[in-house]
Amino acid sequence: MSNISRAIQSIRVYSLVGICGLVLIAVFGPLMLNKVGFDNLDLEVSQEKMIIIIGILVMMFLVLMFHELGHLITGLLQGFRFEQFVIGTLGFKRDGERVKMYLNKNLEYYGGIAATSPRDGHPDNAKKFAFVLLAGPIASVLFALYSLVVSQLLEDHILQTVFLSGAGISIAIFLVTTIPAKTGIFYTDRKRYQRLVKPGRDQDTELAILKIMGSYAQDNSYKNIKKEDIQTLITDESSFTQYFGMFNLICYQIEMGEVLDERVIAEYANKGKSVSQSLVKAFNKEIDKLCKKYGSDSPIPGE
Repeated sequence: MSNISRAIQSIRVYSLVGICGLVLIAVFGPLMLNKVGFDNLDLEVSQEKMIIIIGILVMMFLVLMFHELGHLITGLLQGFRFEQFVIGTLGFKRDGERVKMYLNKNLEYYGGIAATSPRDGHPDNAKKFAFVLLAGPIASVLFALYSLVVSQLLEDHILQTVFLSGAGISIAIFLVTTIPAKTGIFYTDRKRYQRLVKPGRDQDTELAILKIMGSYAQDNSYKNIKKEDIQTLITDESSFTQYFGMFNLICYQIEMGEVLDERVIAEYANKGKSVSQSLVKAFNKEIDKLCKKYGSDSPIPGE
């Protein structure tokens, strides 16, 4: 279920964030350098140029990390369970009751992931998750203010430029994640928050997701999950949400010893063609694991 948690909570458009950050650097970088005294930096020396470039790259890493830490720390303070934290090639994930560090090779995660999941089906999970969603953008604003203040306190022009760039990149991330939008299967933080708090079909879907994740986490079983919550996902407008719902229905039927619905299996395989193949493999692996646990044949071809 940890793979599901990562997929559901890692809904950000960091490809756009990266582009915005690079654009800000390209457009405003020279202006900031000129403002703090470009001539005095004596950037004819290539070593000094390299220091600035490396400094800005490090700052981009720190900005992304601080944004994700906002989500992660808030989730943990809300009592949620740690699932995964990734920045660039550095990754941490839950492996049973332990936290495992690993080398991230998935380019989709380079922009950052902070995943926590409910430990139970408590009614307050929606409110708690709303705080988790808000924490990332708030952390970005705080880091931008911190970088701006530090840049004004520093006398070294190179460090001043690096911290000013950090403030600009952090504000770019704040803006991108607070635009209510969707790119592919991913929602921005603000859009996800709106879906969670505004009454309607979208809210029903978000609440169903939290109920399923929380109920499963109680004892790693589908016995506490309500079928109507799964059905809510299957009838959603989003193809990915439908796929997630079908996955849960298949797992539910395997554990409950029910006859698997062949139409659902066929549609699950069809929807999987438009989903990240790494996610498809993770879901199929979970289905295969359940089949072995309960002594049934896997409905997934080749598993």
